[in-house]
Amino acid sequence: MFDLQAAAPTPVPFDPAAIEGMSDAELDALAFGVIGLDKAGTVHRYNLYESRLARLDRSQVVGRDFFAEVARCARGNAFEGHFRRLVRDEDSDPGVVRFDFTFDFAFGSQDVVIEMVRVLPARNVYLFVNRSRVGAPRPEFPVEDLGTLQAALAPNEAALGVRRDSLERRIVEIEWSVLSALRATCDRLAPDSWMLFCSEWGVSWGRRLAVDLETVAIERHARSLRELPMRTVADLLSEQLRARGWGQLELDFSDAPRGLLGLRVARSALAESARTSGRSTMSASFACPLLAGCLGAVLSHVAQRKLTVREVACAAHGSGPCELVAVGPSRREAVDAAVSNGVRGLDNFRTLLFGNVADSEVGHAR
Repeated sequence: MFDLQAAAPTPVPFDPAAIEGMSDAELDALAFGVIGLDKAGTVHRYNLYESRLARLDRSQVVGRDFFAEVARCARGNAFEGHFRRLVRDEDSDPGVVRFDFTFDFAFGSQDVVIEMVRVLPARNVYLFVNRSRVGAPRPEFPVEDLGTLQAALAPNEAALGVRRDSLERRIVEIEWSVLSALRATCDRLAPDSWMLFCSEWGVSWGRRLAVDLETVAIERHARSLRELPMRTVADLLSEQLRARGWGQLELDFSDAPRGLLGLRVARSALAESARTSGRSTMSASFACPLLAGCLGAVLSHVAQRKLTVREVACAAHGSGPCELVAVGPSRREAVDAAVSNGVRGLDNFRTLLFGNVADSEVGHAR
């Protein structure tokens, strides 16, 4: 069955002792904040989740003094004192400190659980930040001690061509026709690489989208995605894709107990850009592997296990929505084989997977 309510903290294997060896991409896939400080308190690592919740651009934070320039609300013994003692007493054991704290920003307060881990021999310290509640600004908190805003780190950046949304995320606008140009370029230079390239790109995008969804979940519901009903998660995911112009996503849960999740995307920007590009050789291919990879990464994040999403019908070849299926490892080979053999449509895949299989057998699909 699809177990979409698992309580494990993150889909990425995480060992605090190996934190310095993790890439930025690995840190960005974590569903909690990570801040790396050197022994002087200068920021040298800052992951995507922390950037989203603090509304600060990583490129503007790295290299700054955390306590003086980034998080002035963390100055003092209740937070900074732990850091100074951890750096100073390098022979102390175990080199880990945990405590509750509240970050205060002009846009709101955030109750967090901080875990500080000292990493020798450089005496770097990593802060693991788990949000438990996001609330309104605390009027009693001194204005001069509030956390720094993005505008203070990079003043007048709009004049330099930098755009940000209401959550201070940097955005870049591209025309819809760029998607068609991307496909045409891949067809010309590497015609056999489109599916693999876009699928992997989609997975990377999906991991970052999952972090965005986690921030929305904690801000709206004070709960992680895995603590929310799956239909609420589906609504959040659909809302994010729709707001970004990718189309309207609907999830079909009717076969979820049997190990298959159906997905439909109406007005897919990817499919329509391919359909209107004048191509006549697309009958054997799909236009939305980027979206399939993205959705697979998001659903795997929520389910805490590997789920594969495959497109099984594409609007680039006709009317109606694009249709995709999400399955666990035991179903992946069957789905891939069916796609290769020309099976198309969500209903046909239902028949293929379940038509001659007893409910007692399919109920344990993984």
